[in-house]
Amino acid sequence: MIIKKEDLKLIQRYQWVSRANRSSERPFFGDHLIFNRHDGYQVLHLINKLSAKLPGVTSARKIEEMLIFLPEKGLTHIQVKEWVIDNRHKVMKVK
Repeated sequence: MIIKKEDLKLIQRYQWVSRANRSSERPFFGDHLIFNRHDGYQVLHLINKLSAKLPGVTSARKIEEMLIFLPEKGLTHIQVKEWVIDNRHKVMKVK
């Protein structure tokens, strides 16, 4: 299942910079790229990548909520993906 912008619970929290301004040559998900949890398109991409491993809308919402609790800034996309997988069973809920 592909999660769309409208499916995000915290849609107002993100910045939605035009995709036309992004370089199509730059990979969007890789070890060396820093994840920006405030960029809506990066959040969507990460959720959709992880939803393949953790299927279901409930998992997608859980992933979105977990991203608020990332332990530090400056993590790469791969580090964030690993952190979510490692911590998916912990209770993290946005009030």
